Amino acid sequence: MQMLTSILSYPSSYSSFLTRLNKSYAPSINMFFMLLALLLTSSVFTSFTARAAETARATNTAQKSSAPQAALKMAPSWSLLDAKGNLVSSKDFAGKPLIIHFWATWCPYCKKLQPGLDRLFKKYQAQGLQMIAISLLEEEGANPQEALTARGMSFKTLVDGDSIAMEKFFVRGTPTTFFINAKGQFVVATRLSDPNDPRLEQVVKSLMVN
Repeated sequence: MQMLTSILSYPSSYSSFLTRLNKSYAPSINMFFMLLALLLTSSVFTSFTARAAETARATNTAQKSSAPQAALKMAPSWSLLDAKGNLVSSKDFAGKPLIIHFWATWCPYCKKLQPGLDRLFKKYQAQGLQMIAISLLEEEGANPQEALTARGMSFKTLVDGDSIAMEKFFVRGTPTTFFINAKGQFVVATRLSDPNDPRLEQVVKSLMVN
C-alpha cells in the first residue's frame, strides 16, 4: 500500500501513468512490489548474493596473485611516404624502441604535446630511441613536415592520406601516441596531451630496458 501511495503521489512518474491508464492494475502493481521486497530480504537471496560476492573476491585475488601477465600485443606492420616521397616502413625501426605519434596540423592538443615528446626523443635518442609522427585527416594543401619544422620539432612525420595506418592502429582521435619496445610490442597507447606529464618519461625509460 505504501508503494502504491508513493506512485500516486508522483503523478508524472511512469508508474503513475500506468496506474491512471487502468486502475485495475493497481493491486497487481502493489503485489509485485510486495513480492519483490520479500525476495530481497529473504535468507535464500541474501545467502546467494553473499556467496556470489565471496566467489568474485576469491577469483579476483587468485587472478592477481597467480595468473601470469598477459603477453604484449605486437604492433602492426606499416609503410608510408615521407615529405620527400621516400618509403618508410616499420621494418626501418626493427629492433629499436619506437614512439609513433599520430597527429594533425589542425589539432591544438597535438601542438601542445609535441614539445614534450621532442624533449624525450632528444634525451634518449643516443640510447637508441626512435620516433616518427604520422599525420592524418589533413585538409587539402596542408604541409605537415613544414608545420613540425616551424614548431621546432626534430622528429619527422609521414602522411597517412588514405588512413591505412590509422585503421591498422585503431586510432580514433588525435593526439594518439604509441610506445613500442624493441621487440615490436605495444607497451602503452595514450591520448595524453600534457607535455610535462611524468608518465611519458616513465614509459620511455621502460622502453630502454626492454
